[in-house]
Amino acid sequence: MHGLTRRGNYQKYLNRNPVQRFLIWYFHRWVNELLGASGATTFVDVGCGEGFTVQRFRSAHNHCLVHGVDRDFPALLGARRTNPGIVFLQGDVESLPFAAGSFDAVLCLEVLEHLADPIPALSELRRVTSKYCLLSVPNEPLFSAANLLRGKNARRLGSDAEHVQKWPAAQFVRMIAAHFQVQRVVYPFPWVMILCTK
Repeated sequence: MHGLTRRGNYQKYLNRNPVQRFLIWYFHRWVNELLGASGATTFVDVGCGEGFTVQRFRSAHNHCLVHGVDRDFPALLGARRTNPGIVFLQGDVESLPFAAGSFDAVLCLEVLEHLADPIPALSELRRVTSKYCLLSVPNEPLFSAANLLRGKNARRLGSDAEHVQKWPAAQFVRMIAAHFQVQRVVYPFPWVMILCTK
């Protein structure tokens, strides 16, 4: 990701707006609940950015082995500063630096919507997990509508300029079902999140 994404991540995760903070908390509550119930103990967060999700997940599951991967080196430096003891590596979602089946579970949250072609990324995520994959994307058009209501990206009717994919939830679920076995779908507004298996 680039500088705009880094600023966007900081605005999203460190925002003092109580509604924004609640939405992020609720999103991570589902991450923790779905992965915690899976029984998995080794995880990699693909597209981890500055490590905000890793930090929240590790605080709830400190017995687990967690890695993070991102292609943005400055973001990784931030992740390493705030998450001592966790391994963060530079890599791309389409070519991950791990052997097949390296992790019980792979997280790929708020990444796929940035890709012109998500299929190679899905194949790579499937390769490195031994069982579980947790995926999330903005649930359109709800995501853009929520942005518009709070005056964000008004000139683009709430649409994020960095999102090249704009999936309604049902369409995203159908795409994932072609590559994984869908186990559970949840809708932490304004996102859709899928827990699936190989």
